[in-house]
Amino acid sequence: MIGEGRHEEGRCGSTPITPGMLIKLDSDGRYIPNDGSDPSEKLFALEDALQGRTINDAYAEDELVAIGVQHAGDVVYAMLDEGENASIGSFLQSAGNGSLAVSTTNPVAVALEALDLSASDSEGVRIRVRIL
Repeated sequence: MIGEGRHEEGRCGSTPITPGMLIKLDSDGRYIPNDGSDPSEKLFALEDALQGRTINDAYAEDELVAIGVQHAGDVVYAMLDEGENASIGSFLQSAGNGSLAVSTTNPVAVALEALDLSASDSEGVRIRVRIL
C-alpha cells in the first residue's frame, strides 16, 4: 500500500478473505468479501506481515484481518476478477466476490497496469490500482 490510508483490524466472517480483496463490514460486525452492493467502502484486506504471512495466505473464519482503509490517490495491490481484461486507466468496481471488474458504473479504483485474464480461468491474480 502506498498512500495516506490507515490500518485497522477486524474479525473475518465465514467466507475466507485473501489479501488484496475488496471487503466490507457485515451486519454481524465481521469482514467479508465485498458483494458488490453500492456504495462500496474502499477497504482492502492486507497481508499479516507481523505474523510472517504473505499476500498468498488467506484469513479463515474468526481470524483477525489486517485492513487498509484507503483514501483517494492511495495505491494498492488488488484482486482482479477472472475473465477480466484491464488496460492501464480502466475503471474498476466490485465484482461481487471481493475482486474487481472493469466498469464505469460504480468504480472504486483505476488500473495502473494492464492485465488480461479474458483467455484464462485464473483466480487470485493481483493488479496495481489507484483508489478513486
